[in-house]
Amino acid sequence: MIVDARGLDPGSRLEADVCIIGAGAAGITLARALGERDVRVCLLESGGLEPDAESLSLNRGESVGLDYFPLSQARLRFLGGTTNHWAGWCRPLDALDFEVRDWIPHSGWPLRKSDLVPFYERAQPICQLGP
Repeated sequence: MIVDARGLDPGSRLEADVCIIGAGAAGITLARALGERDVRVCLLESGGLEPDAESLSLNRGESVGLDYFPLSQARLRFLGGTTNHWAGWCRPLDALDFEVRDWIPHSGWPLRKSDLVPFYERAQPICQLGP
């Protein structure tokens, strides 16, 4: 069920066992998995079904430190979140992505690609991807 909170009466109360913030790839996947276990889930998204100027204005801000895309362009606030930017580009990380490389500061992960394979296999049908 989708409820637009802007249409709720003041003082309305939504009850759930878990509230997930953000209806992007991770939020939707987690909500579906919990829903299969009879957990009452509230999936809270700051936008609606389509992008709108009011919701997108919440992205205003400044990123300091490392160079990054303008926040107003790098995040989407509507159902699906930033996955709406992906245009179908979704692929597993390469084994090299997990390794320490002395020419790349802060590189290296405390896990291997093989640790993620079971999760990739589980995500592929959800994302309508092949192996």
